[in-house]
Amino acid sequence: MSAFEYDPTTLAFQVDPLPVFRTLRNEHPAYHNERLRFWALTRFDDVWNAASDWERFASHPDHYGPRPDEPTLLMPRAMMDFGIFYLDPPRHDRMRRLLSKAFTPRRVAALEPIVRDLCRRLIAEFAEKGACELLHDFAAPLATQVIGALLGVPERDRWQFRLWAEKIEQHDDSVPAEQALRDQAEAIASIHAYLGQLVAERRRAPQDDLLSGLLAAEVEGLRLSDEQVVGMGYQLMVAGNDTTASLISNGTLRLAENPDQLRLLVESPERIVDAVEEMARYDAPTVQSPPRITTCDVELHGRVIPKGSPVLLVWMAANHDERRFDAPERFDVTRSPNRHLGFGHGLHFCIGSSLARVESRIAFEALLGAMPELVLSAPPRRWASVWLRSLGSVPVEFDAARATAWLDRTAA
Repeated sequence: MSAFEYDPTTLAFQVDPLPVFRTLRNEHPAYHNERLRFWALTRFDDVWNAASDWERFASHPDHYGPRPDEPTLLMPRAMMDFGIFYLDPPRHDRMRRLLSKAFTPRRVAALEPIVRDLCRRLIAEFAEKGACELLHDFAAPLATQVIGALLGVPERDRWQFRLWAEKIEQHDDSVPAEQALRDQAEAIASIHAYLGQLVAERRRAPQDDLLSGLLAAEVEGLRLSDEQVVGMGYQLMVAGNDTTASLISNGTLRLAENPDQLRLLVESPERIVDAVEEMARYDAPTVQSPPRITTCDVELHGRVIPKGSPVLLVWMAANHDERRFDAPERFDVTRSPNRHLGFGHGLHFCIGSSLARVESRIAFEALLGAMPELVLSAPPRRWASVWLRSLGSVPVEFDAARATAWLDRTAA
């Protein structure tokens, strides 16, 4: 019998990760993969505590010990050089406050009518067919349009960001790892070049958008440079594309697989708010295993994680920990309380979580109103993504007449 290995880069793992997570939590709570050069924490309390302990589990790449000549898919050097995600206090705190001043509840609330209108427009494009591929026909374009509108990206350019984001965050199992790394680097460079031009335009002529807000924001006399605004815009654009699209597509798949839960939401739509939280718990929509780097030797579960080691905090594994959740592998839209790690925890808790929640709530209100009896029309396809719990396709069928009638009832 071969030795156990946790390799999150494979498609087989992504299709059915829960057995692997059980083995990790129960037998290897402080797991080390020598081949891929990382450690992993998977129990809820361990992940929660490490995410809170930035002094021992830091984010900045300068703490990384081995520094291999070539990056791995788990610790891509190019991605570690940009944005707030890889900062530690006190610089992180100042940047976070600046970002929070621009990413206000007012901006999120102002997007609600835009989200509702987009949902109707997208459903109208396929309602008469009685079928759609839910990721690319609905979830992905919705997420792309909303985060693009928030940042100030012209509508004609927003879909290109989705294509770039897929190159960065997703990895087709048929694509060699070396090619995937080259694709990542090219997509990152393209996004930065585009945002650099857009930020320069906003510096000359500010508008009522997030990039302009970031340029104008000030905390303790500190303002962001154009380069820093580009870095933040990059992270928000990529995260805003994938977090919400993953939450909606994975959530739809879970409802299709659990028709009793689907019926419950159709009959009691007020439960959609709680359902979104359960979707976030079950298939964590943010970066699946954010890397931290130990700043000292850390002893845990009888093992010593050496200083300078990359440590993955596996949100989804922690969200299925039977030590924390009752029947964690059951998808239950009535689960409450539900203190999960679907949007992360600690310094780097997803700053766009409020937007993701609003988008997802409105999206499911629309989907369940238009297609309350949706079913899978073919097996879904999942990406082999190191970073996200990503689906490549979610084909669904529904009653075309009912969807068309919903459009008529909800017309302005």
